[in-house]
Amino acid sequence: MQPTWRNLHSSFESWAYGNGFLKQIHRLEAQAYIESRCDTKSGMRVIRLTQKGVAAGRMGTNPEQRWQRWWDGKWRMVLFDLPEAQRANRRKLRDKLSTSGFGCMQRSAWLTPDPLGEIALQLRPLAVNAAMLVLLDAVPCGGESAADMVAAAWDFRKINEAWQGLTDHLVAAPQDLVTVPKQHVARWVAKEHNLLQRCLRIDPLLPKQLLPSNYQGIATWQMRRRILAKIAKLPA
Repeated sequence: MQPTWRNLHSSFESWAYGNGFLKQIHRLEAQAYIESRCDTKSGMRVIRLTQKGVAAGRMGTNPEQRWQRWWDGKWRMVLFDLPEAQRANRRKLRDKLSTSGFGCMQRSAWLTPDPLGEIALQLRPLAVNAAMLVLLDAVPCGGESAADMVAAAWDFRKINEAWQGLTDHLVAAPQDLVTVPKQHVARWVAKEHNLLQRCLRIDPLLPKQLLPSNYQGIATWQMRRRILAKIAKLPA
């Protein structure tokens, strides 16, 4: 980015050691997040992400797109009553629904505002009969509001606590990013990434019209964008 006689002629290891990254690189390689090899033509060391590294680094979703998506007013529900002999399938099903952003009304009743799509295909092998597993498009007819359904299915107190943890970390960002050692900025960014992943693991990122009035996710996300934009402009 800013070539000098020194950094053009020094080795990668010298650069990494001088910037405090060599230990981190060795740790990531030991954990199989990256792999390195010597390029046969240039003789230079080449580092690339492994599949595990790509999966870990990919956020996997765009919160802004999720918040802006359209909702048709219907709830999709997964109701199941798998027998004790299928305990493992029952656990896998709950784990799958939880990680896919479904809300839990009861341990065997889950809902989402989104069409089931691929989820329905993945659940099809379990759909032995209607007494064990049912997938429904539903509209409440007992006077329940959308806010009532959201409050019953998702723990937004816990979700807001996660976003507040990220907010606190963002507020504590180094004020003068240019003069702060690069290692400190790297550690701050790494912690920010971990806090964000925690938010995204438990937040269903519901359409805006379904979000509680005290929801913190959008404000925190906007703050994050402003701060990371400053970091992105730092000299290499």
